Amino acid sequence: MSEPVPLVSIIVPCYNAEAFLGATLEAVIAQTFTDWECVVVDDASRDGSAAVLAQYAERDLRIRPVFQPVNGGAAAARNAGLGVIRGRYLAFLDADDYWLPEKLAKQVAYMREKGAPIVHTSYRFIDKKGAFLPGGVRASNRVDLRTYMRNTEIGMSTSLLDRGQVGEFSFRDIRLCQDTHLWLVLLRRGLVSLGMAETLVHYRVREGQISGSKVAMAKQVYALYREIGEVGVATQLFSFASYAFNGFRKRLATLE
Repeated sequence: MSEPVPLVSIIVPCYNAEAFLGATLEAVIAQTFTDWECVVVDDASRDGSAAVLAQYAERDLRIRPVFQPVNGGAAAARNAGLGVIRGRYLAFLDADDYWLPEKLAKQVAYMREKGAPIVHTSYRFIDKKGAFLPGGVRASNRVDLRTYMRNTEIGMSTSLLDRGQVGEFSFRDIRLCQDTHLWLVLLRRGLVSLGMAETLVHYRVREGQISGSKVAMAKQVYALYREIGEVGVATQLFSFASYAFNGFRKRLATLE
């Protein structure tokens, strides 16, 4: 008999995340929705991440490890995951982020109810010890291309995609803002993402994160906006200014 195909596939790119990977995978295992596979791509970590992953894969057969022979970056790791997943629905989770137990159950139910191609949720910031930090992002009801260019609110670890509606895609091999590029690509197809106001994800802020380079990120985002031919230069500039303002505001937001 062939192995049953899970409804949801989860892709977790991992590089030197030994300190957090266990808690992240515990949060996946604790999901009240159980019909999933979790493809964890270890991107040639130099710490003990591979050993942690091997232990969890032995403990729960729904966790499927992929070990990259050389470090290729987050985009390459996610693309490696895309090459082996089987589920209709696809969720992304960074190796240091955290899901609340009902995240998948509520998101899958909402996606089915609305027939949405993409669903995202609100999220809060936590520190390396898991304590809450000021700020977060409250999801809007509906995000299209122009909306996203103003607020970039779709957190990678909050997203769920219906692969049947979204179609094939891959991540661009750039050092920063691979997630921003992905959402721009998908939303340019005319897709929209529906937001769930409930906070179901905790985003970990820690020293040394690539995404912490705000100036470099801003430059990359503006370069990506310049590629959007569907909008004029004035809209690109206005959207970028809104993105910068919202980046500051999300650090002050109050979420429950």
